[in-house]
Amino acid sequence: MKISALHIYPVKSLGGISLQEATLTSKGLMYDRNWMLLDENGVFMTQRKYPKMALILTKIKNGQLIFSYKETGSITSIPILKKYGETIQSKVWNNSCEVQKVDSIGEWFSEIFGFRCTLVFFPEKNIRTKKVEGEIIQNLVSLADKSPVLITNTASLKELNGRLENKISMNRFRSNIIFTGRDAYEEDRWKRINIGETDFNTVEICGRCKLINVDHLTGLPTTQPLEALSQYRKMEREIKFGMRMTCDLRYGRQSKIKIGDKIVVV
Repeated sequence: MKISALHIYPVKSLGGISLQEATLTSKGLMYDRNWMLLDENGVFMTQRKYPKMALILTKIKNGQLIFSYKETGSITSIPILKKYGETIQSKVWNNSCEVQKVDSIGEWFSEIFGFRCTLVFFPEKNIRTKKVEGEIIQNLVSLADKSPVLITNTASLKELNGRLENKISMNRFRSNIIFTGRDAYEEDRWKRINIGETDFNTVEICGRCKLINVDHLTGLPTTQPLEALSQYRKMEREIKFGMRMTCDLRYGRQSKIKIGDKIVVV
């Protein structure tokens, strides 16, 4: 098995960036889900509620994170820094975290969505916490939903597309690492894998929601592929596709992975 594609999504729920090579950090691929948008109530925004977020594309060039809106052609950018503005308290689902306001760009997003938006940044050194029955759990993740890394299998997508009238691409699933597998859903059985110098540990098979129904070309919601997956991939009340994983790196350590790297199941 080998890596066939690599992707990062610098801003949660906005367009992604394809890479030939990626740097791994303690919180996953460098720059992946390091920023997110908050609405006027301070709630994080995703394509589940705002599907046209799919039409805002991103790229990184010369130390800048560049945004372009497909509907109007409008372009703006921010510098990639380790620190921005005011630190505020925020949440990703039930996880609390401290983020920094990126003051220079809120108006650009506000014009697109028609209400006040705030872009915020989550440094690698920060943590997310969740209270469970009086205990506080720390998450080794940036602003992704549940895990630092999401891995999907081209064989699994091929099997799914065989059930669909209109084929879809893997970008619907917003995975970081795509590999060419021999069998569909063989990743379900993984406990631990190795890529190059780095080990990855299984968190869970990824539960999917209506976000995967958003057509990234139009920014419009559809009924597929969630409807098709629900017929045969429902497990423990969730519809599953892809594997959530952690990467075995301490804070401050880095390693590299690239397209063509071999994946070894440990």
